[in-house]
Amino acid sequence: MNHSKPINLYAKALDLLSRRDYSYRELLSKLQKYSEDIEAIKEVLNQMVEQKYLNEERYIENYINAKSQKFGAQRIKYQLMNKVADQELVNSLYQQAAINEFATAQSIWLRKFHGKPPENAKEKAQQIRFLSGRGFSLEIIFKIIQSDYSDEL
Repeated sequence: MNHSKPINLYAKALDLLSRRDYSYRELLSKLQKYSEDIEAIKEVLNQMVEQKYLNEERYIENYINAKSQKFGAQRIKYQLMNKVADQELVNSLYQQAAINEFATAQSIWLRKFHGKPPENAKEKAQQIRFLSGRGFSLEIIFKIIQSDYSDEL
């Protein structure tokens, strides 16, 4: 942290935001690497919010859209819990996104297991673990692995 020259926090925040969207909490954490003055960092972040460079809603929407093709609601919401303070906003934006989790889970399952239903308990457990690790609910997982897709392949 001992820099020979004081860093311009506003310029650093703009530099970071020019690469990708950050949540307020993420950008706060990033800027703490460059300065120990929390009040100055919060002042810069509040200025970024006022200028609409930093927008939680936009960040959440982009995050959901980017991750919804690989992960289920549980995993996306869990990851956002660590990045965004307002969980009600996360839940409301996720509902508005109207993502078809079943179709996403089915597509992932077909790619990974080639549409082959489990033949024994070990394979069933493996498929359940895989899909639950991706954040899909057990209800969706059981619908997928108990279906027969051999006629679609």
